[in-house]
Amino acid sequence: MIGSLRFFLLAVATILGGTLIALVAPLKWIPATEGVAFRTASRIAGVWAGVTRTLMKTTRTHFQIEHPEIDPKGTYLVIANHRSWIDILVVMMTLGPNTTLPRFFMKWELIYVPVIGLCAWILDFPIMRRYSAEFLKDHPELKNRDFDYAQRVLRRHPDESCVVVNYAEGTRFSDKKRQLNRSPYRHLLKPKVGGPQLALDCLRDRLDGIIDMTIAYPEGNLSVWNLMHNQVPHVIVETQMITLPEHLQKRPETLQELKAFRAWMNDLWDAKDRRLDRLLTDTPADDHTLS
Repeated sequence: MIGSLRFFLLAVATILGGTLIALVAPLKWIPATEGVAFRTASRIAGVWAGVTRTLMKTTRTHFQIEHPEIDPKGTYLVIANHRSWIDILVVMMTLGPNTTLPRFFMKWELIYVPVIGLCAWILDFPIMRRYSAEFLKDHPELKNRDFDYAQRVLRRHPDESCVVVNYAEGTRFSDKKRQLNRSPYRHLLKPKVGGPQLALDCLRDRLDGIIDMTIAYPEGNLSVWNLMHNQVPHVIVETQMITLPEHLQKRPETLQELKAFRAWMNDLWDAKDRRLDRLLTDTPADDHTLS
């Protein structure tokens, strides 16, 4: 009963917040008021995030979260693994209430989901399509279209704080996807480097840090419904601030530089897979309980 009430309140908050943001949408079409639309929508979304965090705290889920030490007004790139829709809520909880609402890299298909698609557009989420190699052979002019769009939205509002979240796997993990992906990792799909490269290129001049975030669910059937119904017993999040090696500080342009960036991502993923292996088999002694 209580779980259903939580889920109902979350749904009401989401629909109400989405409706209020939709009312702001016409302002985004006018260049003079585009900034007003973004800031207003961000504040509404921030209230929604606060309600979500409060509802999560009322569950019996044990949140073992290592909060990163960041400037609430800073600009950061979060690189994380992706297991469930719950990850979005967990990322917001990990970053804390004083941080700006994260902007997530999204698949184009989600633009058609009611509320989510419209909010993502107004809040300037980078939205990416996925074209097959065969399709791009016939339509080469579309090769960089979504990268160009993502660059535009990430470079808007340079004076505003910004946290960009990239799930480098590009989709939610499952054992079936891992087999199809021919992933060399036990708990991860192979990372895609395009998203992190693009975010770093757009934010490089104002970036305050890169956060490597590892999210683990040792048990439970992962869904928002189950989270609200106390059926996700344990959530573990470990974070660490990382830096790019000096030779990767500038935008990669040559094939050798692109290979070097991919090698850096692969090393990051190797370490993350080992970390997940530890988190999913043994709870760390250092318990960063949610506060």
